[in-house]
Amino acid sequence: MHNIGTSRRDAIKGLLAISASGALAACSGAKEGSAGSAKTTKTASELSAANMVTLTAVVDTIIPATETGGAIAAGVPATLASLVKDWGDDNFKAYWTAGMDALGKTLNAKAGQSFANMSAKQKESLLSKYDADVYGGKIKDDFYKDMKQTAATAYYMSEIGASEELAYEPVPGEWIGCVPLADFPKTWAT
Repeated sequence: MHNIGTSRRDAIKGLLAISASGALAACSGAKEGSAGSAKTTKTASELSAANMVTLTAVVDTIIPATETGGAIAAGVPATLASLVKDWGDDNFKAYWTAGMDALGKTLNAKAGQSFANMSAKQKESLLSKYDADVYGGKIKDDFYKDMKQTAATAYYMSEIGASEELAYEPVPGEWIGCVPLADFPKTWAT
């Protein structure tokens, strides 16, 4: 008998891979060896322990646990690490490794200490400013944008993201053609 859980997991990994392939295409024009480059001289088969600490702290700050589980409860760091280790080619692995190295160094330098060791409030303040600078064009960090988008995709494709954060109904009910949006405050996962 076929294991349905494995099929669902493989489907999710495939969808994440599609999302990540867009990130690779966007990076193909970057200078070789730069933090935002898909091609670097450094290759790795997986993220280092230091990169995992930074990644976990960043995604936990972006999607913290509230009344619903956050990125850590949804397994986002492990999903992203698996994507790098098991799915990507050498360029993808090098892009993520170099990107996480650069992001960790940048955040630690801005913090004056290990970003991961800061309080939640301090991490949120620092990352909010960094995020605004990146999306505002003051700082060029395409990797950060790609990582953030991929983390959000992984979160909303997880069971917690799809069933707790988003409104989830496995078998939709009756068709209601026109309803006030205030009657349905959450976005639908299905």
